[in-house]
Amino acid sequence: MKYSEKHIVNYYECDENKNLKLPAMIDLMMSVSEHQLDSGNGSTSALTKRGLGWVVTQYHIEVARLPRPNEEITLTTEPFGYNRFLEYRNYAFTDQNGNDLITAKSEWVLFDLQTRKLVSTDKKMMAEIGVPLLKKLPRFPRLRVQDEYQNERQYRVRYDDLDTNHHMTNGHYFNWFIDTLDRDFLKNHIVKTIDIKFNLEVRYGETPYSRVSVINDENGVKSYHTIADEDKNDKAVCELTWRKL
Repeated sequence: MKYSEKHIVNYYECDENKNLKLPAMIDLMMSVSEHQLDSGNGSTSALTKRGLGWVVTQYHIEVARLPRPNEEITLTTEPFGYNRFLEYRNYAFTDQNGNDLITAKSEWVLFDLQTRKLVSTDKKMMAEIGVPLLKKLPRFPRLRVQDEYQNERQYRVRYDDLDTNHHMTNGHYFNWFIDTLDRDFLKNHIVKTIDIKFNLEVRYGETPYSRVSVINDENGVKSYHTIADEDKNDKAVCELTWRKL
């Protein structure tokens, strides 16, 4: 079942090029899916009472154009299937003429907030939401950790980085990814596709590294990112493709 709502893009959600920031894009995706689930057993508040939470494990996002300040856009989401452990949800941002600006597919798990482990999908809840059991699972690009990275920067997970699942919220990963890229690069390029896989939690007080390599070849410009601890255990892996403005 699809759910849609209108949103007027705020200036504070945009970068100096007046394009929607990637962390703000992720926040809007989280918001519209939460609003869809708000009145049922799949909402954050309902799951918290059961000691559970939704955790996204992977995104594939395609960007035709990033929304601009004061632009009215429509945010749409649809949970379209699940299996024993995974739930899949699509997103779309469209302009006032119905043109796709951003499309995304995502993969989720239910997470036990006490044991910090995933649990089986709640079939009763899926039936209430109207989500079918999938026989064939959607495919996501396989992301590769690079042997070496060109640049790295160390961060500390602050209280403000945490979400209701008590680990770093999705959008804040993108703050760290973008921060490792040069300002001149960001002023002259715009993202085309985003692939990210979340492997391990990033928790309060940890001091992981954000590592990046930018490759410019016949296939275009691509940046490879990882969030990893000092032992190079990869918490998240991300690949961004870019087009020149």
